[in-house]
Amino acid sequence: MKNYYDILGVSEKANQQNIRSAFRKLAFKHHPDKNPGNESQAATRFKEINEAYAVLGDQNKRQQYDYARNHPFTDDGYRSFHYSQQDIFQSKFYNQAFINELHRMFSQVGLRFDYEFINQVFSSGGKTFYSHNRPSSKGETFQDYSSSVSMRKQSWLERLITRVITLLARFIFKRLLGIKYSPDLNLNINLEVSPEEVTASSEKVIVYKRGKRKKKLIVKIPSSARTGTRIRLKRMGLIENHIAGDLYLHIKVIPKTPL
Repeated sequence: MKNYYDILGVSEKANQQNIRSAFRKLAFKHHPDKNPGNESQAATRFKEINEAYAVLGDQNKRQQYDYARNHPFTDDGYRSFHYSQQDIFQSKFYNQAFINELHRMFSQVGLRFDYEFINQVFSSGGKTFYSHNRPSSKGETFQDYSSSVSMRKQSWLERLITRVITLLARFIFKRLLGIKYSPDLNLNINLEVSPEEVTASSEKVIVYKRGKRKKKLIVKIPSSARTGTRIRLKRMGLIENHIAGDLYLHIKVIPKTPL
């Protein structure tokens, strides 16, 4: 049986805050996007870290796991925890709150945790994970991981070249021209809605380009929206050096033309 406490580097008496903190530290360190040229090994370690967190971060599974470890040679011990790695991932990736938590955590620093990434890193034997996100009552928008939109990931060489070009541009602007290079990472989209959609707080599908990739979001139009209303979606703009800009939706209410 795997020792999930050792994998996360925490004691068996660690509380949930300690477990979460250890997971965040290790997950950021071993995320494949943070390890260009060594992505396969990083993905294996990243997968192991997520497996440990999926068990120890779940109070019920942790209790079952602890009992099985303390009673390794009994039938009760075996029955208390006999989940395979894929069982654990399947349980967690069908939990929308868990998906949203990890998506927000990684997107804050410009790292992926979208539909394609989940299937790429965590699937095994043809098994894929599907998850449908929906906006909260406050209109907060999450990605629709079931989207069929292409999400091609840059190779480590492409990311290296991009970083070198960015650093060179900063040097030229700052040292030679005396100008501080500060790219605008925000994006702006005009969104037309009908009065009926505003009244019903309807959901709208937004498809836009984020660099070379396409993104698909589902946003809930607030009932207070008017022409000129601006909705800010944090960290959904362009990404550069793990810094993400914001996406701004500019609302324009257009009545439907009578037939």
